[in-house]
Amino acid sequence: MRCSAIDVVSLLLLFLLRPIDAIYADEAYQVDFHHVLLGTPRAETTFLDRPSPASKASLLYTLSERSVLGAVNPKDGSVVWRQQLGNATGLLRPPSGGSTLISAVNGNVQAWDAAEGRLLWNWAGSEDIKALEVVRSGDAGQGVYIVTQTSGHRTIIRKLSEESGSILWEHEDGSGDIPFGLIVTLEGVHYVALHSALLQGLKIRVTTLQPSSGVTSSSVTLSADKDISDASSIIPIGSKATIPLLVWSDRSLRHLRINILGSNHIVDAKLVGEKGKDIDKIRVRAASKEEGVVDVLVHCQSGTLHWAEVYQLHLKSQALEDVYQLPSLDGPTAFSATVNGDTTYFIRTTQRDVTLFSSASDQSLGQWLLQPKPHDRMIKSPGITHAVSEVVARGTSQYAVRSAVLLSSGDWKMIYNGEESWFRPESLAGVVAAAWANTDGYEDLVNELAMESHSNAVAAYLHRLKRHAKDARKFPSWARNLPDRVIDSLLGREPRSHNAPKDGFGFHKVVVAATDSGRLFALEAGEKGKIIWSVQASEVEPGQHWAVESIEIDHDNALVRIFGGDSLRVNLKRGIMFDNQFGSSAQPLKSNIVLLDTSGAAVSVQVKLDGSLGLPKSSHLDPNMVVVTQDEKKVIRGWTLKNAKTQLAWEFVPRPNERIVTLATRPSNDPVASIGKALGDRNVLYKFLSPNLLVIGTVTMDTSVASFYVLDSISGWIIHSQTHPNVDANQPITSVLSENWFAYSIFSAFPDNAADSGADSHGFAQGHQLVVSELFESSIPNDRGALGSTSNSSSLHPFAVDGDGPTNSPYVITQTYLIPAAISYMTVSSTLQGITPRSLLCVVPSLNSLIAIPRVFIDPRRPVGRDAVAAEMEEGLFRHNAVLDFDPKWALNHQREVLGINKVITTPSLLESTSLVFAFGSLDIFGTRIAPIGGFDMLGKGFNKIQLIGTVAALAVGTGLLAPMARKKQTDTRWKVFLYWSLPQAVALQIRRVAVMNA
Repeated sequence: MRCSAIDVVSLLLLFLLRPIDAIYADEAYQVDFHHVLLGTPRAETTFLDRPSPASKASLLYTLSERSVLGAVNPKDGSVVWRQQLGNATGLLRPPSGGSTLISAVNGNVQAWDAAEGRLLWNWAGSEDIKALEVVRSGDAGQGVYIVTQTSGHRTIIRKLSEESGSILWEHEDGSGDIPFGLIVTLEGVHYVALHSALLQGLKIRVTTLQPSSGVTSSSVTLSADKDISDASSIIPIGSKATIPLLVWSDRSLRHLRINILGSNHIVDAKLVGEKGKDIDKIRVRAASKEEGVVDVLVHCQSGTLHWAEVYQLHLKSQALEDVYQLPSLDGPTAFSATVNGDTTYFIRTTQRDVTLFSSASDQSLGQWLLQPKPHDRMIKSPGITHAVSEVVARGTSQYAVRSAVLLSSGDWKMIYNGEESWFRPESLAGVVAAAWANTDGYEDLVNELAMESHSNAVAAYLHRLKRHAKDARKFPSWARNLPDRVIDSLLGREPRSHNAPKDGFGFHKVVVAATDSGRLFALEAGEKGKIIWSVQASEVEPGQHWAVESIEIDHDNALVRIFGGDSLRVNLKRGIMFDNQFGSSAQPLKSNIVLLDTSGAAVSVQVKLDGSLGLPKSSHLDPNMVVVTQDEKKVIRGWTLKNAKTQLAWEFVPRPNERIVTLATRPSNDPVASIGKALGDRNVLYKFLSPNLLVIGTVTMDTSVASFYVLDSISGWIIHSQTHPNVDANQPITSVLSENWFAYSIFSAFPDNAADSGADSHGFAQGHQLVVSELFESSIPNDRGALGSTSNSSSLHPFAVDGDGPTNSPYVITQTYLIPAAISYMTVSSTLQGITPRSLLCVVPSLNSLIAIPRVFIDPRRPVGRDAVAAEMEEGLFRHNAVLDFDPKWALNHQREVLGINKVITTPSLLESTSLVFAFGSLDIFGTRIAPIGGFDMLGKGFNKIQLIGTVAALAVGTGLLAPMARKKQTDTRWKVFLYWSLPQAVALQIRRVAVMNA
């Protein structure tokens, strides 16, 4: 059997080809990023501990400043589990030989499985919890002890069962003293309270209760009024320490006072400071390696100098022994204490090294130099504020030291024997404002081309020569990296950073964000949310928040506007701040806004608290401009600008007992691809389009009626309104407006089937509703409405008006859907030309999810009570269903849980199919890109470029092999035709000619 060349080529093509994929491979976790955050860890509620007695490895637990309880894997920094507990400062106690964590936040005491984070039980109380302690040894003392205080200053000490949370006993303290703390030992339950002295200061009262019954055993009052002015004067001794000690200092910070609970004796230790240096701050770390002996490290700080003094306290004899002193070092320093076996270790962590000491000697057991990594390109290197450590002895002279270090920026990192294991950017939590920015250079090129187009021919030619010469300098590096880029493209790999081409698709945009802790940072969306730079823009006092109003992008800079009129600018590429502006008005301001004058220049306009405007004296603003403001009382006003003065054009004043709960305007980037909607029968419904629309949502508190108004912001006319009774104002109410439609979400009671049929006129079913309305110029296809025949119209008087108001109000189609959960925020996707149908992006807090509802599912024109006819199906419409379930495929975060998300911003990419999404809030950060109707203008990751090139090459080789054979076959065919057909005919013809000539 012989194989022809055609057979060989066909066989080669069969090997190159593969079955066609029906859809592209899922891009989940490839095109999105998620910063799983806990918030800044609190020193007193952060520790390393084993989740169960059988576990050999520890987990890193914390209850952060944002009341998030979580467990972190010390090896890689990943979050094992986390729980959002509330919004108040809480308390946390470690497993300490057990398998449960006990937390106390917002009056709730909860037990959690330390390994998996499951809630085991919850004790809910209405009182403020002042102290928490857990005892897991001893039959009589085992349990959970709490101290609560009511609003009437009634203090109650309770003992709860560790297994169920039930109350075992209660003890009420009617003295009215300030509750401070609780420490449980084998001797009893020591309740510590503070009460005012006769002259000044506070005295300490320690009441000892019996662990089994809560009966008072003794009460001791310590005369510390000369030293203690408030509760912060007592120094904590560690997050895991349950040692019966009270530690404070005198007001000069030269003497340390230590009291062993249960006695009235106060041990005094004189602190040895640096010569000529006053001590500014004292921290204490204590650990007990054996019963009756406590090792105490006193960390002293004077300016930038840090040193420590180590003592050993014998509880029975109440003797304090001065062991050694660690010399002072300049720079941020943190000390931590831990016990392993029969040895207490102290770890000193600085920005340069980590040093290990034992409690017995000042001789270093090990020292490791640090090699910091620039994880987030901080403009200023942060200091060290706190550390928790774990030490494992490997033989007699080898040690493994692991320290979780909290930085002054609020970030967290793990240091293992001097090597940085991981870094957690916890300072990203609490984003209050964000904006998209382009840093790919395309805008610079557009500006340069515009400059050339507005110049004369010679200047434009010279400018172009300079630009090309500048670009030519990049050619060597471009050519050098070209092979790597080709290989990366063929193999479907992400381009290496030095080989990354220009952002041809617009995916590598930058997000600039500001947090409530005063930080500014920039993330690159195309690099998994990589931090480009981070800077502390404002110093915020504890308990305060940085009130950022907005972030505006201006070429290579970002303008950060702060409530009150202040502002600053930051360079997008380097993160350098400049041009700090402070509000110059003598009276408080709500904000500043920027308007363009008649020449196109930006003019800063003040918005006062009463909603009025403060115009610059020399401004030349457009007199036809209308500015809409909202004052402190939620009154909305429209202002016209004439001769540097403002004039009230209209105002929207809520009725008595009515308050504005939501306000929506069209997005700044909201392009309209078509002014009409093509119907299945080729007719057109014209959209009611106006860039000046507002959607205002109000709730009347006494009647629970929600009203939504569509208002023209130029004339102030209300062009449409709709109301909903029985609305719960405590549930989230949010709205969105885009193109010619708007949507809002409420929680309302509406008649159920029984009520509609008249069986029970009082029957109501409650639920969350999503209401969608679409505005058209007319209900009649191909009709432009009342103003359709007019040649022009005025923006100040855009409606035909009679005595009752506008006569050409839009034709509105509305549908209501019952949804399974509340929506706290809504926005829409954004594309470059607006051709791609928009998706409704919704934040669903109860599901910890961000969903994208396709527009076709919430189209108000879906037929009700019947199936769609052929013309409607051609439009993509299908039968209306009153219940809109959230399809799991709509979840942009997939299986992730995004916590604390409360706002979403979008921006178009350079591809019409794709929109970039960035979600942020009080905790997590999430970014992704979505294609509402699929990526129709780009190849998916499943496209095999090697297969395509191989197929083309095989076809070229096959063509080359077959071409000579085809030519030979054609030649042979011609000869056959000539020999078997043309030649006999020619001979016969010639014979006939000869015969004729002879005749």
